[in-house]
Amino acid sequence: MNEYLEMILSALLELIVQPFYWAGLLILLMYYRRQGMLERKLFHIRLHGYGGLAARSLLGGLCAGAAVSLIMAGLGFTLTPSGAAAVWITALVLLAFRIRFANFAYAVGALGVLQFALSWIPGLPDTGVGGSVLGAIQGLNIPALLVLAALLHLTESALIALQGKHFALPTYIPGKRGRPVGAYVLRMLWLAPTLLLVPAEGGAISLPWHPPLNGWLGLPEAAGYTLLSLPVMFGMQEATWTQLPERKASRTALRGLLFGGVLLILAAGAVFWPSITVIVAAAGIVLREALIRDAVREEDGQPSLYAHSGRGLKILAVQPGSPAEDMGILPGETMLKVNGSLVGTTQQMHEALRINSAFCKLEVQNRSGESKFLQRPIYAGDHHQLGFVFAPDDASLSERPSRPLSLPGLWSVHTEPGRIEVEPILLASPASDAGLPSADSQTLTAEEPLEDRKSKASPAASSPVD
Repeated sequence: MNEYLEMILSALLELIVQPFYWAGLLILLMYYRRQGMLERKLFHIRLHGYGGLAARSLLGGLCAGAAVSLIMAGLGFTLTPSGAAAVWITALVLLAFRIRFANFAYAVGALGVLQFALSWIPGLPDTGVGGSVLGAIQGLNIPALLVLAALLHLTESALIALQGKHFALPTYIPGKRGRPVGAYVLRMLWLAPTLLLVPAEGGAISLPWHPPLNGWLGLPEAAGYTLLSLPVMFGMQEATWTQLPERKASRTALRGLLFGGVLLILAAGAVFWPSITVIVAAAGIVLREALIRDAVREEDGQPSLYAHSGRGLKILAVQPGSPAEDMGILPGETMLKVNGSLVGTTQQMHEALRINSAFCKLEVQNRSGESKFLQRPIYAGDHHQLGFVFAPDDASLSERPSRPLSLPGLWSVHTEPGRIEVEPILLASPASDAGLPSADSQTLTAEEPLEDRKSKASPAASSPVD
């Protein structure tokens, strides 16, 4: 037992000192830090602490990595250090283009297609740096990596079901005829440290079970094994303007479980019939893209949940720890009256609150269409809007959803004293990471209340949200 513990501790120490883990950790921290900055730009309040989001993500990734490591060790999956480097470098290159390419299925699929293409090219170098790189790619066990990708996708779906709603970022997008509406973007990214078996001779330990994967692949069983640490990044971005974040996360998780199950079956087929490996590798990428496009089609043609209907103010989000949260008000509900006065704009709400600066009485319509009556004292230091983030009204600007997050974009912030350049939040096209529509960016004055911008708002140049 002691030798197994020593091997695990040695692999964990290797994980801590290897550059791939710290590169992934830096990307994850900057990713969630940028989310907090985007919230402040749009709403001038912080709805999520990026430290809490990063900690939640790291905890979820740690649990996912432990589960996947146990399953792959039981199967007898092995990976060489050069193969692990090839996988990680491929993942980083893909991540530089789109954050959704962080999913392990893209890296494995690309390497599977590349390995197949290299097998048809004669005269490739087998010495030097080029020979080492080509040898690492050609030596990859793609069928086993596809099994790993399927298991990671299944664990990703489980994390989306458990944690997805906590990563929801409220935003504004252009709606019908250019009128802005509210939306949520679920920006999820995890870093899972996995421990994988490596065939070794001297000083290695033997396994107390017979790994079945070697037999299925027709590979000889190694005399001994050690552990290799492989940090894996995976994540997804989803947008919704027709559903609550928790429902969107639930439906995304169900689609992900279906995709992961199909990929696992295909990967098992590649294990037993290696000739179809390249087909399965390409199918993994195609199925992942189909999964993303299905999420976009789910939103098409549906009425926006976060748009004003002409009666009251639709609530897009509630600031944690605010009076609004203290009264139990939820996103998707509608504020009808404040201190007995009907409200249809944030300006009217502010005027109604000034009727009694020490107390407020609210009539709110819940998600089922029923009215509830709430009241609460207003204390010094309470947010001037009681912690509400409303769907945009006629005075609101239509913020442009942003281009896909790339590595340079993790650090991009554009601010001037007193002014904020509205930075994109997600790319807006059917092929985007979250499927949001696009609009021209605007420049907002940070101190200026949202309701006072009507005269400065310009029409949004975008395709409408149905």
